[in-house]
Amino acid sequence: MVGWLIYSKLDVKKNHRYIQFYKEEGMLRNITIQLILAEELVFGVRGDSWYLTYNRNDIKLPDFAICRTIYPLLNAQLEYMGLPVFNNSHIAEICNNKAKTYQYIAQLGIPMIDSKFVKNSLIKKELENITEPAVIKAVAGHGGSQVFLRKPGDINDFEDDFYQKLNNSDVVIQPLIGSRHQDLRVYIIGKEIIASVLRTAREGFKSNFSLGGDVERYELNSTEIQLVNKIISKFDFGMVGIDFIIGDRNELIFNEIEDVVGARMLYQTSNINLVGLYLDYIKSKVLYSNRNITLT
Repeated sequence: MVGWLIYSKLDVKKNHRYIQFYKEEGMLRNITIQLILAEELVFGVRGDSWYLTYNRNDIKLPDFAICRTIYPLLNAQLEYMGLPVFNNSHIAEICNNKAKTYQYIAQLGIPMIDSKFVKNSLIKKELENITEPAVIKAVAGHGGSQVFLRKPGDINDFEDDFYQKLNNSDVVIQPLIGSRHQDLRVYIIGKEIIASVLRTAREGFKSNFSLGGDVERYELNSTEIQLVNKIISKFDFGMVGIDFIIGDRNELIFNEIEDVVGARMLYQTSNINLVGLYLDYIKSKVLYSNRNITLT
């Protein structure tokens, strides 16, 4: 069995050990993992059908692809060409846009932050009218780098830095909630809850591990498990992280879903072999799908 592990060039170096881990765990399962650079893939439609080349050459499609870069159009192209993709294009399209995620999750009736969806051209007008601290998030931001706290009367220096970092993105504007400055990441593979990690900000309001937040393992109670399962039921996940803000009454408030989810803080707080579990899940899904195709 052969699987593509698709990364952008920019992310390969900082994820070198993680990529090697995929290859090693794949070998243990008779899976050859091939690193594929997204920038070297050219795809589209030609001769009334889909096509794809790599390094300007035709390439044999694998048995599956793991997309570790944010490129929903690529996910969809591979699926149209008959390839199982993890995560699939629906997950990639919804979960890599915060506004779309909130819009989709709202059908579940679970606790969420009030959110206003604002086009980039209208941000300045919206911010001029805020009367309480507000959190502004780029819709496609990741890792906390495009999350900003705006208070009424913030000075112009903030404006210049803010618009530069937004890079023309549309935004979600939310009230600042959760005085504990904690959030919870729940790791999911398929329909199964694997583990949860609590993150606490050392300073400021961002608790991201990549920004220096403290992390520790967390055990979900039965009510929290029901809440997470309600979200899981609406998706066909491969592997994701579902994030919640910890409210002032210790309640979980839905925040976002990470499609290309990182695993560093889980490996730091547990002995769980997340990559191994993920490859086991993928292998079983692919073999089951192939068996059904053969039978029909």
